[in-house]
Amino acid sequence: MQAKDLLSQELWRWYILLVIANELDLIFTYFGLSRGMFLEANPLVAPHLYTWWPVAMKIFPLAGLALGIFAAVRTGHHRLPHALGAIRLTTAIYTVILVLHLLNWS
Repeated sequence: MQAKDLLSQELWRWYILLVIANELDLIFTYFGLSRGMFLEANPLVAPHLYTWWPVAMKIFPLAGLALGIFAAVRTGHHRLPHALGAIRLTTAIYTVILVLHLLNWS
């Protein structure tokens, strides 16, 4: 397998992990708020938490990112390693957020 193909596969794996972390964050937020375990501190988001907006604010950017990855992989763009680094960092940040959710639940 070529190095570009391996990079492409790793990019998609990290993207899938990012999607899973995003959705787990959304689930933990809904359950934590509905059980009164914590309050939403963001005054812009708080009034819209029980609507479809939080889901849309997560799904649309992730879909845009998927289209960007697809286009970059298809054209063989030279910045794929930078994109991989950015997705790894974002996934790490969401992992920390998930750990904080779990610590708040205990």
